[in-house]
Amino acid sequence: MAPFVFITDHDHGFSDINKNLHQQALTENGQTIIENNVFLGTKSSILKNVRIGEHSVIGANSVVTKNVPPFSIVSGNPAKIIKKYDFQKKKWVKI
Repeated sequence: MAPFVFITDHDHGFSDINKNLHQQALTENGQTIIENNVFLGTKSSILKNVRIGEHSVIGANSVVTKNVPPFSIVSGNPAKIIKKYDFQKKKWVKI
């Protein structure tokens, strides 16, 4: 894991418009799961209810909002798959 990575499994509530966001209760929305041999790039953010599959790479400054399949490289905000490992060719291929 690179520096300044943010991982969360919750949000702030925002139902009361008369209170500042930081004054409202946190809401838990499930698990954030990071499988084995995953690399998280510098300043990446992994949001709630996300599973990152094994042997995946999260690019620097990416925001992961959806599940990442195993053996994938994702990048961007929101993060999108840019490469997958091809076992027949034995290399990463662009999507």
